[in-house]
Amino acid sequence: MLFVLLSERPDDPALKARIEAWCAASALHKEVWERTCRTYRMMGGSPALYEAEWRAPATRREAAAAITPAPRPRRGRRLLAAATLAVAACLAIVAAPAALLRLQADAVTATAELRTLNLEDGSQVRLAPRSAIGVDFSQNERRVRLLQGEAFFDVTPDARRPFRVSANDVVATVLGTAFEVAMQDDGAAVAVRHGLVRVDDEKAQQSANLQAGDWIRVKTRGTAERGTRAPGDIGDWIGGQFVARNRPIAEIVDRLRDYYGGVIIVSDDAFARRLVNGVYDLRDPDATLRNLASAHDAVVRQVSPWMLLVTAR
Repeated sequence: MLFVLLSERPDDPALKARIEAWCAASALHKEVWERTCRTYRMMGGSPALYEAEWRAPATRREAAAAITPAPRPRRGRRLLAAATLAVAACLAIVAAPAALLRLQADAVTATAELRTLNLEDGSQVRLAPRSAIGVDFSQNERRVRLLQGEAFFDVTPDARRPFRVSANDVVATVLGTAFEVAMQDDGAAVAVRHGLVRVDDEKAQQSANLQAGDWIRVKTRGTAERGTRAPGDIGDWIGGQFVARNRPIAEIVDRLRDYYGGVIIVSDDAFARRLVNGVYDLRDPDATLRNLASAHDAVVRQVSPWMLLVTAR
């Protein structure tokens, strides 16, 4: 829809801002947009079918109807075929990443879906919304690949078979503990509720040991950030909540996006940076976002059935 609007209003700054915000919302959005643009360029930037007729005033169309010969069927069929191929290509571009993910994954969750998996060794995995894992158990190790999103692991002890979770180039190894792993655009994050976890950055060849309350964010360029938080807050999303302790609203909005069946755009930077404390309900993203906006001098507008826009009051 945005691509169609852009082709009709290429000089509209507000529309361009919407597209930039949508692309910035996630790496997948950006990839889909770039692929769509490449496909359009390969097609030669074909104009919309009968665009001149759509844009013509009604009186002009009525006058033209009496003197313009009927379009030739062969050309009409060619144009219709080209349009059909274009639509099919765009649908394939959007659907391909999701289809590939499902081929790789043993379990996938949708928007706002929480799922609990009991593995064959007795360990338990809780998947956050829009997440996916692949499971590969052998006689020597128990390995889970986090392919997208976030998961919380409650691991059954087995000294003979270490439990490993890989996300990008980061591998978390445990014998028995409870911890969470999250995929990020530029790396992965690990946080421990209880027990001990060793985190290895295979690309940078660096390791770190975490205990209860510790977290680490490892970035693809080899750098890492470490910190601590209340152990009970780790995996808070399992109960459909986000516990904020002096955290920016932008983090809460990022969480809400996984529970909202559309796009959330925040155009008020001051609102996004504001630090807050509290427990926020992820299961009702619309109401939670509106409550946050009302309390912090912002307003939420329903731009379309699938888009919420947050602006300054």
